[in-house]
Amino acid sequence: MTIAAEGEVLDRTADAALGRACRLAGLDARGAALLRDFANAVYHLPAERVVVRLTQARPGRYDRLAVSVRVTRWLAGQGFPAVRPLDVRQPVAADGFLATFWRYEEHIGPLPDPAALGPLLRRLHELPPVPFELPVHDPFGPVRRAIDASRVLGEDERSWLLGRCDDLAEAYYERVRFALPYGLIHGDAHRGNLIRTRKGLLLCDWDSVCAGPRETDLIPTLQGVRFGLTERQRANFSQAYGHDLTGWEGYPVMRDMRELQTLTAVLRNGHRDPRAREELRHRLDSLRAGDDRPWHPF
Repeated sequence: MTIAAEGEVLDRTADAALGRACRLAGLDARGAALLRDFANAVYHLPAERVVVRLTQARPGRYDRLAVSVRVTRWLAGQGFPAVRPLDVRQPVAADGFLATFWRYEEHIGPLPDPAALGPLLRRLHELPPVPFELPVHDPFGPVRRAIDASRVLGEDERSWLLGRCDDLAEAYYERVRFALPYGLIHGDAHRGNLIRTRKGLLLCDWDSVCAGPRETDLIPTLQGVRFGLTERQRANFSQAYGHDLTGWEGYPVMRDMRELQTLTAVLRNGHRDPRAREELRHRLDSLRAGDDRPWHPF
């Protein structure tokens, strides 16, 4: 099996893991095409009309992926417009990787406007309680682990980032008081996780789904000014959701937390991806300088 990745053959370890995971799930991996390789590697199996999300196995990762599958199956029963997991036993462990399998949905047209995310999140947050236990939102764990594991940080940079985590954690746990109810959240809600289909919008990438403050799902769009969103787009999003966080006293803390959280994938990928390494330097320089220069999305 050869996997197309912009004309190059993917790393053979992931190649073998994908093939084995598909065999274990009873799926035909011939012609598998790489759609994206950043936080996860995402492939399309054209023979099956299936998407495979492949990630390196790390402590606790299997359980989180199992939750994402279970939640999206429950969401299907609620009629919520989310991507649907395939009806196979999953996640599948193969050669140091974990795979989940999803129905393929072709994205049509341009990237949706951020305002389109507002009503979906409102609908998600108004669903009845999930009838099983969810992991609790961990706002600092993933980025701390990425900082510790990064192969491209100098010790001064590592120390500064961990100190920044400590300062924000103190502010978050001691001073932030939430206005919205606590409950089911997507965990990484931004317009890049919207798929525009012929039947309407679907919300994808449920790897971070958990129980937490609902404000967590609103912050990524409001922090999106770093990635080129205008004040009008952010205001339209807040209006569409029905709640504006920008005047809330906890907003600056959560905005700064989200900026740190956006480093997670570039910290993990910087040693193997020159673009990720360059963007990490750009964002880190900006954070340490305390400026508001634009960042570049992946």
